[in-house]
Amino acid sequence: MIQTNDGFSLYNVAEVRFFLSKINLGDDVYIISDNVWDNAKRELLNTFRYSTKLEICQNIIRDFEAVNPKKKYRSDLEVFVRESKLEDFFNENGDTIFVSTIHKAKGKEFDNVFLLLENYNPATDDAKRQLYVAMTRAKRDLTIHLNANYLDYFSVENLERIEDFGIYAPPDKIAMHLTLKDIWLDYFIDKQYLISQLLCGEPLIVNGNECLNSKGQPILKFSRQFIEKIKHMKMKHYKLESAKVNFVLYWLKEGTEQEIKIILPELYFETVGLHT
Repeated sequence: MIQTNDGFSLYNVAEVRFFLSKINLGDDVYIISDNVWDNAKRELLNTFRYSTKLEICQNIIRDFEAVNPKKKYRSDLEVFVRESKLEDFFNENGDTIFVSTIHKAKGKEFDNVFLLLENYNPATDDAKRQLYVAMTRAKRDLTIHLNANYLDYFSVENLERIEDFGIYAPPDKIAMHLTLKDIWLDYFIDKQYLISQLLCGEPLIVNGNECLNSKGQPILKFSRQFIEKIKHMKMKHYKLESAKVNFVLYWLKEGTEQEIKIILPELYFETVGLHT
């Protein structure tokens, strides 16, 4: 599932910040030596070997190396990180199925694209542009699922139309990536030691409106807004079953100067029987 970093900068991702911290240069040193660079990469690998965000951090490093093959300026690195988007650093290999919005897929291409257009209305110029972006992501095969007729007039080579009047049940499981609005940020202030022991990808234990670490210690609480979302999901017969650490981020509370580490979790809802 292609994620984006709307709401936070890649500069605040724990793995990225760790790498930047290992490039220890004096205030009067502007170029990163190969020795310092290579050592920072080794320390990143040793510390975050089991993090699910290690690969993304390594891709950021690799892309920066590609555009700066000779000299690496510290200022250029920071600008590169701050101006980059998370979705730019996912590997596109043939063994992976990417799930994405049209917006996140912009600039990427895939051999096979399955486009889901449920109740999509291409009435405006912007909507037409979005549709064009989506359709042109496919390099080889494009399959479009839609419940409308605005593409009926298309006539191109190798086009096949299939009408399906089947009724399909909702999915049994739903994965949800939480944002800064979905968690109680101040709650993390007293949990810094516990958060420092966690890596992205580690499981969390769901306990009502909070999550616990593997030792049963409270580590995260949901915001009021998201608690209402959980209730809404329950009305649709989805129960919050499990969670894991999706991101560890640095967060600066407005009006303060002290950064703290926070967790953005990934949650998994599963359908429950109507009798429960």
